Amino acid sequence: MEELIEAIYKMTNDMNRCLEEEKFEEFEILVIDRQTLMSKVDELKNKETNFEYSPNAKQRLQYIHAIDQLMTQLVEKSLTETKILINQMKKQKQVSKHYHPYFNQTNGVFLDSKR
Repeated sequence: MEELIEAIYKMTNDMNRCLEEEKFEEFEILVIDRQTLMSKVDELKNKETNFEYSPNAKQRLQYIHAIDQLMTQLVEKSLTETKILINQMKKQKQVSKHYHPYFNQTNGVFLDSKR
């Protein structure tokens, strides 16, 4: 159990580093791996009746929780920045459509039927 919690702690630190360096693909992989480790801890915890964490494990879990709160703020900040960039791109696209309209027919002949 201690080894799993220590692995989760190290993985959480790696996740935090990935967020700060904006390596989002690596972050996603680490989230999935950490979730599997957390599931294993839950399984071990459920097998034992009257399970209690050791003082060292409780301390590590508190550190993990604190780092998770920091990462939540970083993810929310990145998400809002991404939303702003998407909105700017949409506006730029609309402006460019107004100034440079797309013509469906690039070549051909127009015949006036009144003559």
